[in-house]
Amino acid sequence: MIILRQQMRSKHERTDDVWAALAAIVPGARATPGVISLDIARDLLDADSFVATAVYDDAAAVERQESAPEVQAAMAMFADALAAAPDRKFYDASRDPSLI
Repeated sequence: MIILRQQMRSKHERTDDVWAALAAIVPGARATPGVISLDIARDLLDADSFVATAVYDDAAAVERQESAPEVQAAMAMFADALAAAPDRKFYDASRDPSLI
């Protein structure tokens, strides 16, 4: 299992554009085989900051989801709309059956 945590901060004047691009990603991602979950949130104290957390079965699921047209469109607009490059961290995780 792979977990992605991506933190990003939009330029103030582009926050609505970033929000719309992120919102467009969610339905398709949640329907993608191998995507266990995808959640995108806004910072409660900074409306220009967003955090995406995704859980995938494997690397192939990451590739399927990130190759979607809406993800590619968002990534293209991020170059101009974000204050800095997204901070992306991938984590390798496993399920502990004793905790389920």
